[in-house]
Amino acid sequence: MLAIEPTTGHQHSGWPGINWSKVEASVRRLQGRIYRAAKSQLWKKVKSLQKLLVRSLAAKFLSIRQVTMENRGKNTPGIDGVICDTPVKRLALLKEGLTLRGYRPKPVRRVYIPKANGKQRPLGIPTVKDRVMQALVKLSMEPEWESRFEVNSYGFRPGRSCMDAVTAIAHSLRGKNSSKWVLDADSCGCFDNIKHEAILDRAPVFAKTIRRWLKSGVIEWRHLQPTTAGTPQGGIISPVLANIALDGLERLFGCTSASGRQLRPAERRGNNKGINLIRYADDFVVTAPSREVIMGYVIPQLEQFLSLRGLQLSEAKTHVVHVDKGFDFLGFTIKRYSGKIVLVRPAKADVKAHIKQIKDIVSKNKQATQTGLIGCLNPVIGGWGNYYRNANSKRTFSYVDHRTWKLIWFWAKRRHPNKSKHWVKYRYFPGQDWTFRNDSLRLYQHKHIPITRHIKVQGASTPHDPDQGEYWEQRRRRRQLKESFYKQRREALFRQQNSCAICGASFQHGDPLHDKHAVYDALEKAPADRQLVHPW
Repeated sequence: MLAIEPTTGHQHSGWPGINWSKVEASVRRLQGRIYRAAKSQLWKKVKSLQKLLVRSLAAKFLSIRQVTMENRGKNTPGIDGVICDTPVKRLALLKEGLTLRGYRPKPVRRVYIPKANGKQRPLGIPTVKDRVMQALVKLSMEPEWESRFEVNSYGFRPGRSCMDAVTAIAHSLRGKNSSKWVLDADSCGCFDNIKHEAILDRAPVFAKTIRRWLKSGVIEWRHLQPTTAGTPQGGIISPVLANIALDGLERLFGCTSASGRQLRPAERRGNNKGINLIRYADDFVVTAPSREVIMGYVIPQLEQFLSLRGLQLSEAKTHVVHVDKGFDFLGFTIKRYSGKIVLVRPAKADVKAHIKQIKDIVSKNKQATQTGLIGCLNPVIGGWGNYYRNANSKRTFSYVDHRTWKLIWFWAKRRHPNKSKHWVKYRYFPGQDWTFRNDSLRLYQHKHIPITRHIKVQGASTPHDPDQGEYWEQRRRRRQLKESFYKQRREALFRQQNSCAICGASFQHGDPLHDKHAVYDALEKAPADRQLVHPW
């Protein structure tokens, strides 16, 4: 690994020269050892390895990179107003001493963001150093808890996504003997109301540090407010702490046998027979054979579990429905048709919101050029389409394309009131397919995004398991290729074996990719010259 001691006149030369492949391999190797020790219930060894990882230089490098270069809030300061946007500042942060000995976090800065229902969601923004320390502790805690979390828990866990949860729900509702009644539930203000003791009692290794984060207080309008409950949304470690507190919901209904084997809902006995719980963060769905079972057995069990953690079911977001009527979960509508076919489609509310977003962009760009309008619309269309590409979305995509075309057609006619419709058509929609394009750019169309079947993660599999390295590498490559819109980008990913052309580190799901040409030729840009790199 490259030494980072500064030399005279070259104080920033250490950071750009870090070998990120070796750094990631070193952290991954330690995390694998933690996972194996936790799986074997060697808790003393787990504690020693976690402390070793927190002290390691490689983990500190990764934590600083995540907070100051990768995260979307990298330029958002805490109460001290400090950001680390240069190599010199990042090395200075490292030399301050990222150690838990004597460490005391500062209060978080309170900000508010709007929610879909018109209310505001409070966020707590820690300082950059506190975020780095949280990322460091998260690196060491995650492997231990990945060996203990339940199978059907999918929110804020490595290698798992909301589509895994939706697919698991659809699978549980298919079949002749599957349960037909569904409880769509949500806890009320999970991150704001969760009891600190519910977290601290289950995380003994870093309990003192976690307690200081939870009790650090909130600065709002220059006033310090103490925090007696909750974990601030905006902190890097908050999702992990929430998952730790909510772990055990699925076990309420006999999901495992005495030997630890996972039991299907049909194999369970007594009141638990036919019941299945699938959770994504604090949102969860429970399937049951009848409405009476949900009302008389499932809901009392959930209320008792949540009350011990300072939570309660949200009356506005908790519904009991039959699968034939359908229900919404994570932006999808899951419904059974003809008594046997379960389809997953984009929820109507999300379709309307997407169309409104496109309409607002078109309205705000009345004076923009065609290239400028396409540049504003393509990221929105591509991102929304990629989210719903694994569902039964073909009909919805065609409908949204029709509405989008009407908005753009009126935009084009407004720009040329004295021109005929034929002139407008051949000016903005050349060709027979009526695609909005010019010589350099074309508008994405939802219908051109291929509908693919999502392959759910296998059981309790986790990327921290060293024995499953090949499985997760193939899964990452397949997902990156599937979500790449351009053919040239897919070819570059295949050619580079899903790794960055500069640092050699593997691309993870959700990583933004930048195109870089090894040999730039203004007349001939051959696809073989295109390279994909990390933005940082």
